[in-house]
Amino acid sequence: MSKKKKVIEPKCKNCLLYNREQGVCKVAILVNGEQIHLPVFPEDHCHMEELGIPVEQVRWWVEDPKTGKPTDGDGVVKMEYPSDFFGKDKTKGS
Repeated sequence: MSKKKKVIEPKCKNCLLYNREQGVCKVAILVNGEQIHLPVFPEDHCHMEELGIPVEQVRWWVEDPKTGKPTDGDGVVKMEYPSDFFGKDKTKGS
């Protein structure tokens, strides 16, 4: 007996990037260095998908330099981002 996969519609209410309290998409659009979050309704289809804009995750956190563990205090800022986030890597043979 095969199980049917549940198809999740690309709607804001189904997305982890939907900020329910503020009614905005958590994806930040940068305009002249200012972060803008699009206002959305729960039933809206994904604006990023409709516009053909790839959504890529960038994470940053602060680590304690002595322990190397995340901290809420002062420390070393760490960042995780996609390989081509800052453009194509010129050192590779492409």
